[in-house]
Amino acid sequence: MPAFDAPDPGDRAELIRVSGSVQGVGFRASAQYLAVQYGLRGWVANVGRGVVIHACGPAQRLDAFVQALRDDIGPPARVDGLQREPAELLPRGAAFVIAPTDTPLARR
Repeated sequence: MPAFDAPDPGDRAELIRVSGSVQGVGFRASAQYLAVQYGLRGWVANVGRGVVIHACGPAQRLDAFVQALRDDIGPPARVDGLQREPAELLPRGAAFVIAPTDTPLARR
């Protein structure tokens, strides 16, 4: 039997790099809200001129979250681009948090 905090075998994790007008416009709070709505865990942080998100959860919810980032984040934020890459799975039960700007986590 897997440990309580072990990732679920059906989960997927991604680092999502977001470019556009995404700093100083409430984007991180909006991304956190969406991630919680989709039942994801991870973090979001300002880095350089954009935002990095580490999101983990069921693949279908992760895809829906990314689509919502494109379609549902409204003004004044503006998403110009999203780059997705595989990331480390996060333990079950973890929250989705707003990480400090330029967090070392984003350098992985």
